[in-house]
Amino acid sequence: MEVSHAGESVLETYKATPGESPGSTRDFASFKIALLVLVTLAGGYWAMGAIFSDLWQIWTTDGLRSIGMLIIPTSALLCFRAWEGFRLRADGEWWALGICAAALVLARIVGLGPIAFHLNLYSGVRVIPEGLVLWAYATGVVLFFFGRKAYRRAWFPIALLLFVNPVPMFFQRMVDLPLQYVGAATARSFASWLGTPLDPDRLKLMFSPSLGMFVAPGCDGLRGSVAMGYLTVTLGYLRGLPSRVFGIYVASAIFFAYLCNLLRLCALVLCYKVALSISFLAEHMVAADYVIGGLIFLGAAFMVFGWPVLLQRRFAQ
Repeated sequence: MEVSHAGESVLETYKATPGESPGSTRDFASFKIALLVLVTLAGGYWAMGAIFSDLWQIWTTDGLRSIGMLIIPTSALLCFRAWEGFRLRADGEWWALGICAAALVLARIVGLGPIAFHLNLYSGVRVIPEGLVLWAYATGVVLFFFGRKAYRRAWFPIALLLFVNPVPMFFQRMVDLPLQYVGAATARSFASWLGTPLDPDRLKLMFSPSLGMFVAPGCDGLRGSVAMGYLTVTLGYLRGLPSRVFGIYVASAIFFAYLCNLLRLCALVLCYKVALSISFLAEHMVAADYVIGGLIFLGAAFMVFGWPVLLQRRFAQ
């Protein structure tokens, strides 16, 4: 048995002994790597149980942040894709254990209670976000077991873990109300253009004493913009877009998603106008809102799949 030098390999390197085939040696080494990875992940989950519990509550109780539950499986799948055809070896760095240890300490601190810097009475910024802890731990694990080459191949999927909480609460509270007013003003202007003037109530649009709509925080377009932003970030990475094309692609998709939300509000105003004379439709306006929003977002999502090709051609010219 020959022990590799420090910094070259985390595991021991075995030479085949007489009567032992090289294949069995490789199988034993692969089993050892898999066992160590499972033990490390289990230890990380035990230390970060409070973080996962907090994230699960956020994902299942907040519609805006529910997209965060897709981040971890997406990160794992993209890591496997990045390592496809790449021979993973136990060629890690011992110093990465320090990153793992620091991440576990931060996890225990966060588990005792969130530490936040309060901007005002209603909002604050977390000093230690959950995503930062998960990213640091995953970084340490990959560097420790597989080394820098493997990490460079999967740096983007690992960085996605920073966004397990997709939208910070302080940002949402800053933009929610202004976006609501813009949506209400757009819908009211469209109704006036249709010849249906409405009362100048700020966020309520009443078409009759018993039929109207309220532009709630969930109608401000933030959800669609966030979902489209993360979708295009992933697509841009898979397409291998250059940096400036990548930025233009993501920014334009987020803006386009917000415009689609304004289009949804205008389409809903048109439905309300029709519902003034069709009582059956008036009783199902909530379902109509979901159908209109789903169709518009689905169409927008299909459109952005083709944008990377057009952008690459444009910048190539």
